[in-house]
Formats: sequence, structure tokens, C-alpha cells
Amino acid sequence: MIKYFPFTPDFNLKMGTVPMSAFETVVETDEHYLHEIQLKRKLLAEDYRYYFDALPESKLEQWETVEIILNDLVKHDSQNFSLQKENAHWQFNNKKLNESFSFEFENENSLPIAPLDFVGRQVQEDLILLNDKNEVIAGQLCFPSGWALQEKIRKHFLEVHEPLPSVTNPMIQSENKFIEKITVGKSFSRNNWGFRLRNQLDLSSKHSVAYRESLKAISQLSREEFGEKIFLRVEHQTLTRLPKSNFILFTIHTYNSSLKEEIANQERTKTMLSFLKDVPKELIEYKVMTPIYDRLMEYLSQR
Repeated sequence: MIKYFPFTPDFNLKMGTVPMSAFETVVETDEHYLHEIQLKRKLLAEDYRYYFDALPESKLEQWETVEIILNDLVKHDSQNFSLQKENAHWQFNNKKLNESFSFEFENENSLPIAPLDFVGRQVQEDLILLNDKNEVIAGQLCFPSGWALQEKIRKHFLEVHEPLPSVTNPMIQSENKFIEKITVGKSFSRNNWGFRLRNQLDLSSKHSVAYRESLKAISQLSREEFGEKIFLRVEHQTLTRLPKSNFILFTIHTYNSSLKEEIANQERTKTMLSFLKDVPKELIEYKVMTPIYDRLMEYLSQR
């Protein structure tokens, strides 16, 4: 069962962005850590430029991201992560992966790969950097749903979300203004939702045609198979204003849980059903849920 539950009894078109407490971190680890790190590294080895890119002007911001992410890893799990600093000389230890790294902070020659790529290989989250104009300037994006980094690099936040249905325009405009007002030292989070056939993490654009084709099999699934093969997909997202550059770090941690597991909680089931019945058809279509929707509502109702 996913720790972040994005539904309320009444559907609304708000982004649901809330302030993070001092105890929360922008990165987290769970029981899927080793599998997801291995998958990330496999994808990067197979098609590096598809999953990672960074414009030259992002160098400072990449190092700021390294600092935030490593500090938060230690804060989140000091049993498995440690970070020693002697002026610019840093030593990072990752017991989960049995890896250690010594490098000079802000010296790009002290790491074998780009700083953002380096730190992204230590966390389950996807990492995106926006400049002070809300334009995408760098990212390591391995587990997106229906998009890809190369489609969004250099684009403004509003352009990035252009494929969204018109009914969501006020929400996106409001979120853009909200991001512009985020101050240094503040982090915010929100939870995006969807329902997918299978728990595939990499649903980037290159897989869109094949995924839509696979949805034709939905009608052939028994009720039991439907509960086992349809997954609630939640993207826990955070936004943080970087202190030196004034840019934005955007993190995305993707969680999957089978529908069968989610309906084990009756209150969750009732809330999902209440929420989903009022979602606009345009949004259901955008989320590639149209072939799933009717059976999903029937499944939840019968529970």
C-alpha cells in the first residue's frame, strides 16, 4: 500500500501542493531501492542522452543539488548513508550499494560524470532542474509517464504542460505563479496519480505506442486478474528553491501498488470511488485511463 494517498472524497482540479515540514526530506528510500537503482543505471547505460541531459549553464545548480540530495539521504537514513566534509573535500558512503566516493565539491573534474547524473544514480527519485525563468535546464528522468526529458529540455514550465487538457489550464497557470514565489529554504510537495496496466516504471514516450496497444487486453482480464495487473501509480513530487542560483529542484519518486492491495483498506476504496466518479473525461483520456476506467469503477463499487 502506497504511503502517499492522493485522493479526497471530492474531486478538484487543484495541484494540491503543500509545505514540507522540517522533518521531511526531498528523497526517500524504501524496499525497492536496490531494484530501482539498478534499473536506472541500466536505462542510462542503454540510452544515456534520452534519460539524462544538462545545459552548460546548469553547472552550479547541479552542485547545489548534490549538496541537498546527499544531506537529505543522510538525514533520511543515517544507518546506510554518511557524508564527511573537510572544506571542499567530501566523502560520501552508500552502504546499500557498497559504494564510496571522494570528490572536491564544485570541482567537475573530481567526478567521472556530471554532478546531477552522479547524485541521481544514488536515489530512486527522478531529478529535474528549472532555472529562474521556470525553464527546464537539466535532468535525469528515468521513470516518467508519457513524456521524456528530450521533449522538455529548454522549455518553460507552461510549455512542458501544454499536452494537458484545457480544463486544467487554470491549475497550471496557478502552479506556475506559485513556483515563481517559492523562497529559499522552503520545500513543497504534491502527489500526482494515475492507474496503469502493470507496474512498469519507465513509461516514457518511447513506450507510449506499445503501452496503448497493451491496453486492448483489458477486456480479457478476469476480475481477479484486473485487481492484480492494474496498478495505482503515485508520483510524490517535491519543489525546492536552491539557495545560490535561485533555481528550482524538482524531484519525482514513483510508487506502484496493485489495485488488489489498495482495496484492502475499505476507507481508501470508498474515497477512490468517490473521487474518480467526478474526474472529467478529458483528464481520464490524458492519463491514458479510458480503456481502464469503466472496469475500474465497477471493481471499486463491488468492493
